[in-house]
Amino acid sequence: TLKQQPSDTWIVIAEYNGSIIAEMAKSILKDNNIPCYIKGDWFNSAYSINAFNMPGGSVKLYIPSGFKAKAEELIKDIIPSNE
Repeated sequence: TLKQQPSDTWIVIAEYNGSIIAEMAKSILKDNNIPCYIKGDWFNSAYSINAFNMPGGSVKLYIPSGFKAKAEELIKDIIPSNE
């Protein structure tokens, strides 16, 4: 089991349009014991918009930097917002 190091800083591993795809990526990482969380922009957070992609609304997926290589490999097939 991978353990988070106290010295790890949290980094954005991916950014998505809409939280459904972000939740999928988060689920994959958690299934592989990688600590992570997602954070949307203020509009998405304030109005709890989960089901629809909003123009200009982005959701970022954060992980500790020490897990970057493994996380990138695990979520490489999830479509990022810039494609």
